[in-house]
Amino acid sequence: MSHLRKLQRCRWPLVLLLASLTGCSTDPQRSHSGTRAYKDAAFTEFFRRTNGWTAGDGALSIALSDGHVLWLFGDSHVDDYDLASGSMPCLFQVRNAGLLHRKDDLKNPQTLIGQGPGFRSWFKNSDDNDLWFWPVNGFQSGDTIFVYLSALRKTATGGQWGFESVGHDYWAKIKFPEMKEINYSPLPSFAGIGFGQGFVSEGEYTYAFGSRQKGIGSRVFVARFKSAAPESNWSFWDGDGWNSNVTKAAVIAHGASTSVHICKVKNKFLLTTSAFSVACDQGKEIYMATSPGPTGPFSSLKKIFTVDDTFHGHYPFFYIPVAHPESLNERDELLVTYSINGYEPCVSACVDGRAVPDHYRPKAIRVPLDLLKVK
Repeated sequence: MSHLRKLQRCRWPLVLLLASLTGCSTDPQRSHSGTRAYKDAAFTEFFRRTNGWTAGDGALSIALSDGHVLWLFGDSHVDDYDLASGSMPCLFQVRNAGLLHRKDDLKNPQTLIGQGPGFRSWFKNSDDNDLWFWPVNGFQSGDTIFVYLSALRKTATGGQWGFESVGHDYWAKIKFPEMKEINYSPLPSFAGIGFGQGFVSEGEYTYAFGSRQKGIGSRVFVARFKSAAPESNWSFWDGDGWNSNVTKAAVIAHGASTSVHICKVKNKFLLTTSAFSVACDQGKEIYMATSPGPTGPFSSLKKIFTVDDTFHGHYPFFYIPVAHPESLNERDELLVTYSINGYEPCVSACVDGRAVPDHYRPKAIRVPLDLLKVK
């Protein structure tokens, strides 16, 4: 892997976290039989942008109270798409970005980025480009949007991925509805658990789901806090009750990889995870499991979809499958997105300084709720 490739793509997915200039296959499966998942053409096209945010990974969404949806991305390309060649530079411009649009309007999203100096990342509390945030999930509480940020730093020795956690994560607090003022507050250390894998607000409490790597998979945990006070008094499910000591947190489920997302769809808590994939032609499957409550038990993982974005006969490095309940359609089909990150080492991601945007854009599918027995 080249030095440029390492600089551009050397990342573990947000939750650890070219042979020719043609796009990969995104032809939608047209079946709406309710018996299988299929490609969602409208949302896949939503991410195929030529100005503002043009490519990146993540695609985590927050439904807002005014009818807008906020999308969050990690390393992203901004305003660098070349119309003549249909390509982009190999190196991203920001460490994170957002898209904001009305739920019923996929044509006119607003790109949210910062002003610099250095990387114009939207979430940024340092001028040091060796320190950055990758946004994970979030939720709205009154006039504040809380976004969980994984805080990373470049490592001196490089290592396998070239970065590591700073030791604790952060809240980004976005003033709503202005969406301009952002304040940051550090979270305590959670004993190696990242609690940004999903948030579900019910009554006075918000449930925060977290995961910690184990082998090629992960263990899943749940915490809770009062929705009006996310910065204090977290407690953790210990198997019998809520405990203030994070080291007592009990495992409530398992992910097939470090990519884990949990939300609530109608009456069920839904866990979405993907097969292990860190390079081309590795895992291709998206799995789901359900639970009647936030603490489990969750059903066995069920294969829902096999990624079909082949390029020159190869499958991509893919990760971060995320369910989006706010975009459930009239046929009770759940929107799910996933990210792909090129086809290396099978196919070079960077040729003569240019890259294929579609090889670093989220893809979208629809999953009939009947497949999950969710009513």
